[in-house]
Parts: sequence; C-alpha cells; structure tokens
Amino acid sequence: MKKVLSFLEEVKIEFKKVVWPGKKEVSSATISVIVFTVIVAFVLSLLDYFLSVGLQSLFK
Repeated sequence: MKKVLSFLEEVKIEFKKVVWPGKKEVSSATISVIVFTVIVAFVLSLLDYFLSVGLQSLFK
C-alpha cells in the first residue's frame, strides 16, 4: 500500500509540471482534426465508389 501512495504522490508532482494547452490551441487543433477527418472520409468514399463501379463493369 505504501508503494501505491508513493506512486500517487509522484503522479501528483508530475501533473503540476505539465504545461496544458490553452483554449485557443485546443480549439484550433480540434478544428484541424475534424477538417482532416472529413477530407479523408470524402477521398476514401470516392475511392470506394470508383473501385466499386470499375469492378462491377469489369465483371459484367
């Protein structure tokens, strides 16, 4: 039990050293991730569609 308490104290000390991002930085990163995800989803959807059409016409 003593080791667990010691570990938790060390965790608390390390958390005080962390430099957390600001609200502006978090919102900017979140928007970037959402935009990138939408773009990748769109590209993959187009790729899936064209491969599907191509394979269907190939096997007809």
